[in-house]
Amino acid sequence: MGKFKERLGKLSPKKRLYALETLPGHLAESVQGERLHQLLTDFDFIEAKLEALGVQALIEDYDLAINSDVLLSGEQSETRNLIQGAIRKSAHVLEKDKTQLGGQLLGRLLDFEIPEIRFMLEQAKQSKEGLWFRPLKANLERGNEGALRTLAGHTSNVTRVAIAPDGKTAISASDDSTLKIWDTETGRELKTLTGNNSWVTAVAIAPDGKTAISASGDKTLKIWDTETGRDLKTLTGNNSSVTAVAIAPDGKTAISASGDKTLKIWGTETGRELKTLTGHTKSVTALAIAPDGKTAISASGDKTLKIWDTETGRELKTLTGHNDWVKAVAIAPDGKTAISASKDKTLKIWDTETGRELKTLTGHNDWVTAVAIAPDGKTAISASRDKTLKIWDTETGRELKTLTGHNSWVTAVAIAPDGKTAISASGDKTLKI
Repeated sequence: MGKFKERLGKLSPKKRLYALETLPGHLAESVQGERLHQLLTDFDFIEAKLEALGVQALIEDYDLAINSDVLLSGEQSETRNLIQGAIRKSAHVLEKDKTQLGGQLLGRLLDFEIPEIRFMLEQAKQSKEGLWFRPLKANLERGNEGALRTLAGHTSNVTRVAIAPDGKTAISASDDSTLKIWDTETGRELKTLTGNNSWVTAVAIAPDGKTAISASGDKTLKIWDTETGRDLKTLTGNNSSVTAVAIAPDGKTAISASGDKTLKIWGTETGRELKTLTGHTKSVTALAIAPDGKTAISASGDKTLKIWDTETGRELKTLTGHNDWVKAVAIAPDGKTAISASKDKTLKIWDTETGRELKTLTGHNDWVTAVAIAPDGKTAISASRDKTLKIWDTETGRELKTLTGHNSWVTAVAIAPDGKTAISASGDKTLKI
């Protein structure tokens, strides 16, 4: 038994809880960086804190250490970051079963030769009495790779994700006929929105963050109160699945796309259908509204994109060049360019004024299913059926990074308003931050 576990064992349950809750903060405040570091690399402390106060409280102890003024060696900082990274990555597993801690840390950290990590993993091995199944070599995503956190809770494919304007919450849509609201900081599921009679294909959050609109295979859209999770209105009028939805920057109108080859403009306050836009010859798969709200771009199974005047409903331009279904479209923050994603495994950058194709981005090995553009307009992220996401330089069209970790195709991606994080959705029933 380790010294920390021994000391804890001598305390009453009340004092034990108090110590676990306050000790890291006390050490950070009194600039006892070495002692705090020792605590955060001690398996007995990690296990006890997780057991008593949960995974998020444990993750926040590492944040205290990272934000403290104490200078530690590069190896100490790396050690701490790796352990926190491993715990954060495993949060969705540990929330359901805290006994998985040892196996998760071994699976994510066994490859590292850092003495403190080796010692902590040795503690983890000895923490269980009797026989137990544990990894003999690293078999999970490493503590310093891939996604920060996994959001688990849906029981089928996650089809779309939208991040609230304040960046604090996200809403996901799923084939399990529900939407879920998540706390983006803690990864905690806050609410499940039910009421759809079929898969939920898309979701958009209003600019004020107070309402969201979802689209469904049941041919309807629903307006939700994001605070209460209450279903406020159901919008009907489509003759097929509603495949996409976007809300105008002023929040007063929304546009939906459908398998019936049309787009519809709706008044968000009344729920009334204002216009139907026709012109595509196959299912409309995606749409985006320009930042000024005056135009929208739709993507379709007919291999084209169309630019529309949102006030008159008039078709302004048709963009051609893809060799297969166009699955997604995003408009840059300045409104001057748009990026489309296609089943032909490419993305294309377009000049929205002229309708001219500027660049083709290649690199994915399967359909490109989604695309999002960062708030500064300099980078974009694509999602693909090849189970990866790719980050692109929008000016040069160069691939900057490939993000891996999903076990099935990646269906959607959204970038946070600060541009620092992104959330992806997948056929593996999870989201990743």
